[in-house]
Amino acid sequence: MKAVIHIGTQKTGTTTIQSFLALNRPALSSQGLRFEPFTPRNPAQMELGLTAIIRSGGELEAANKLYAMGVKGRASQEAYVDRFEAMLSKGVRTWPEHTYLASSEQIHAWCHTLDRMQALHDTLNRHFDSVRYIVYYRPQDEFMLSTYSEAIKRGEFQTLDQHIDTMLPKMNFFRRARMWASVVGQENLTVRLFDRGVMKNGDLLDDFCAVAGIDRGPLEDPPYLNQSLSAEEVDLSIRIGKWTPSRLKSGGPNPLFHAVMALKRRGLKQPGSKLVLSDAQRERIRAAHAESNERLRAQFFPDRERLFTRF
Repeated sequence: MKAVIHIGTQKTGTTTIQSFLALNRPALSSQGLRFEPFTPRNPAQMELGLTAIIRSGGELEAANKLYAMGVKGRASQEAYVDRFEAMLSKGVRTWPEHTYLASSEQIHAWCHTLDRMQALHDTLNRHFDSVRYIVYYRPQDEFMLSTYSEAIKRGEFQTLDQHIDTMLPKMNFFRRARMWASVVGQENLTVRLFDRGVMKNGDLLDDFCAVAGIDRGPLEDPPYLNQSLSAEEVDLSIRIGKWTPSRLKSGGPNPLFHAVMALKRRGLKQPGSKLVLSDAQRERIRAAHAESNERLRAQFFPDRERLFTRF
């Protein structure tokens, strides 16, 4: 049995892809593709990212992610990964499909070191005959705004400039792609661009299905999910967050924060204003990644004159 693993990145339609796979599980099975989240209620498959952390000797500390997976300290996390591997071991012996298909943006988010990448790759290679990885990269200015909205949703109440300071070093896509290629082999890494001018038919699901070997024709489309916050919603979230946090110490959602947010949101104009970068912010992001984007183009897209159609 082979494996095809979609590893992110965050804010490149991963929720849409995961919802699409979950919605079409029976139809995918008929095409020989097994989509099998370890925790059925969580199609984001964080078990894969956690496997990389645990098998490389680390420990996950993000309270909200631990809450989502129902685990706590390292012993609990290790037992969780052991159960996940046991599922894979049994699955490859009993599943009738020829391909295990998975999608988790947490792989790219958490596998930021070679040892974690290697640990995940070694684990998957113990169970599957071959493993291929798919990753999407988005123009950094769009990625910056989308990740800012997501950070606010998570309760990280900071200004856009503070977010840019934090994220700017993390958006060198060439460095991360080169690391993955050095571990898994460039022939096993499919790099795609989250750019309508490049994706098949300008559509993410058409593009993903083409590279993952899925016949999209008979499959259903999921609803549009995980929309970005408006500028007014960001401002409201920050103001409420100064009064009460969005998450409890356990990592779970704070009912008070979300009740107040829902009440106050009714008074906002709809649709709200889009988050935008200033010209100076956009130029700062562009300048920081011009060289690495060109290196990514040269190694993975040598036939393109420029990496992204606009940025």
